[in-house]
Amino acid sequence: MNRRSTREILKQEINTVALKKNARFKVALIYPNRYYLGMSNLGIHAVYGLLNKRDDTVCERFFYEGQKQFLSLENASPLNSFDILAFSISYELDYFNALAFLRDAGISFPARECRVMPFIIVGGMVNGFNFLPLSGVSDALFLGEAEQSLTAFMDSLSAFSHVDTIAKKKLFLSEVSRHKGIFVPGISKADEVKPCFIEDLDEYPTSTKIITAATEFSDTFLVEISRGCARGCRFCVTGAVCAKFRSRTTDVLFDEIERGLQYTSKIGLVGAAVSDYPCMEPLLRFLNKKKAMISVSSLRMETVSADLLGALARSGQRTVTFAPETGSDELRYAINKRISNIEIMEKIKLAKECGIKKLKLYFMIGLPREQEKDINAIIDLAKAARDILPLRVNVGIFVPKPKTPFAKEPFADKRVLNSRLKFLKQKLIAEKNITLNTASIPEASKEAKLAFSDATFLDNYFKII
Repeated sequence: MNRRSTREILKQEINTVALKKNARFKVALIYPNRYYLGMSNLGIHAVYGLLNKRDDTVCERFFYEGQKQFLSLENASPLNSFDILAFSISYELDYFNALAFLRDAGISFPARECRVMPFIIVGGMVNGFNFLPLSGVSDALFLGEAEQSLTAFMDSLSAFSHVDTIAKKKLFLSEVSRHKGIFVPGISKADEVKPCFIEDLDEYPTSTKIITAATEFSDTFLVEISRGCARGCRFCVTGAVCAKFRSRTTDVLFDEIERGLQYTSKIGLVGAAVSDYPCMEPLLRFLNKKKAMISVSSLRMETVSADLLGALARSGQRTVTFAPETGSDELRYAINKRISNIEIMEKIKLAKECGIKKLKLYFMIGLPREQEKDINAIIDLAKAARDILPLRVNVGIFVPKPKTPFAKEPFADKRVLNSRLKFLKQKLIAEKNITLNTASIPEASKEAKLAFSDATFLDNYFKII
């Protein structure tokens, strides 16, 4: 971002933390992708709020917009003025952007043992299934949910005298390696570090810290209502690495919503599957009583209700998104998504009856045991859905991920993927009331390689194509 656009963004933001002149530690919170994506990520908000709540710490944000030099959003501070570079990485392809930040800060890699400061720490979704790729340059990597482990890290740092020599740094890192959820390269054993998960989500309410128009949920106060997933789809990382399904009580959510309504009438509900929340009816009644406009991050077809769809329509949300993943019942059941085409069509009809105007469906190709008939089934299901509501079809590509039941499945042959995407485009692009978006095969292939990469990634990343 250039400084002009940065000033424009800061003017639009509500609740940006003011400069703390007397803070002992300066933390650069780095999301190595666009502002639009980073500020749509509640994890960034949670860490930003947690760190800036501390009297001894000031946290400023960095995003990647293709620039060569990086300055903080809040105060245009350069990376080399910070004590801690804290990366939050959601996607494997963002590893490359993360390395651009390190180069800008004058940090060579691996060379971890020769650097006293700044500390380089890494968290985010990718660590849940593979925390090794950046281990060669990182001082600590956070596994699982970071609220407790990051607090432990900062408390230990605050209690430590001064980390001004390699010897003191090793002593400090040896101390923090004993905390659950923290992997310290060179000290921790990779197979012995357990991720940290919060048992009682009510202890850590998670919601928007900075409201901005320049995100996927424009001028919306996001409230996380649940974490984890118990569905067990065989391709899905969320169910495999995000622990059991947990939800917050309505009392905690009501308090967060009340706070958000001081700034905006738009409330966004966030969870792996919002419609799985067990107390949805009283939550909707409360939102309706407060005359809040409601949006959601995701809906599970099996549990979506007329009450929720109606509330969304009354709030002005025109489009709902479902993820059948496949067009055929047989393949859908094989990936452990237990809903039939008949049931899917019933939910789409229900959405229309409740006032929804448009539909978005997510499909995936390249799944194990996929055949040509399954591609035809996507076309048939899309056309049937289009006959009910105008439709946007998103076609992704299956990428095997560590720790999922499909971890050992191969990435599909690129020629087959090309052929099937071409066929889908031929059959759907010209169809009335259908818009088609397809994923990039080269990017999916690169993602598949990165998902299983190890500490040698830093030596070999130029070879990854």
